[in-house]
Amino acid sequence: MTVFVTGGSGFVGLNLLEQLLTRGDSVVSFSLAPPPQQAQRTFHRLPGQLRHVDGDVADAGMVDKALAQSAARQVIHGAVITAGIERERRDPEAIVSTNVHGSVNVLDAARRHGVDRFVYLSSASVYGANALSDDALSEAHTAPLPESLYAVTKYAAEGIARRYGSIFHMQVIAARLSAVFGRWEYDTGLRDTLSPPYLLTRMAAAGDAAVLADEGHRDWIYGPDAAAGVIALLDAADLRHQVYNVGTGATWSLRHWCDKLMARHPGFSYRLGSEPGAGAFIDPGRRSPLLVERILRDTAYNPRFGLEGSFDDYLQWLEE
Repeated sequence: MTVFVTGGSGFVGLNLLEQLLTRGDSVVSFSLAPPPQQAQRTFHRLPGQLRHVDGDVADAGMVDKALAQSAARQVIHGAVITAGIERERRDPEAIVSTNVHGSVNVLDAARRHGVDRFVYLSSASVYGANALSDDALSEAHTAPLPESLYAVTKYAAEGIARRYGSIFHMQVIAARLSAVFGRWEYDTGLRDTLSPPYLLTRMAAAGDAAVLADEGHRDWIYGPDAAAGVIALLDAADLRHQVYNVGTGATWSLRHWCDKLMARHPGFSYRLGSEPGAGAFIDPGRRSPLLVERILRDTAYNPRFGLEGSFDDYLQWLEE
């Protein structure tokens, strides 16, 4: 079985490639650039087979040719521009072109070439203005109300994908990912906001000081767990829904992450505050956790990494 992955050279994409290759799958990664050299060296040692295809999802012809040649029956569509406010002002057309039109191109190619299951990587950001709630955010009961252009395009593409599934009899699943961090995260140039754990870990290694806007309680999800959730949706024999939250069901704070960093890096310090002052300012934003009962019930997904496990694994991975 071959899996076709768009955005395979991105942060989440690399976690997906690693897990698919580890279990021996054949994978075609369609992305603007090849995976970083470190990733290529790691993946070369894994039992699966990886082929990279340079391409842009905004180019329908390139997508169609690559998917046809792959003969894949499963697609994970993760190519996206994760835009911040400055890019929104500077180049909104490119954001819409990649995130919406690019998704349509991949969906069109998938329906033409007999894809059985299509997993679209959506985001918890689609909950937007409704993301602050006393209850966990539910696929069934929390209405999406996206605010940023990134979130708006993710929700638009999610809706288009679900409609394609209905009218073309293709099983389409939207995976709404929680706040992902960890292994393989790097600045791709297409992801304007790197995760707070990533930034704080590098600041700690450099002996810098940080200012946290708040304690940063969130259902952070480690990259390998995020990939495991997506692959569980790819594999499940019988899925009863088109939309699944992918999180851990647990929360922890950036303050606790910083405390652990201070134990490893005595030169690092942090404080809570609303002004940057003498430290780099980290504002994680606020959001209620995702309800994950649906994915736990319908798939074999079993998140493994909490605060302790992700911290230890991530720092060991960085050292290696």
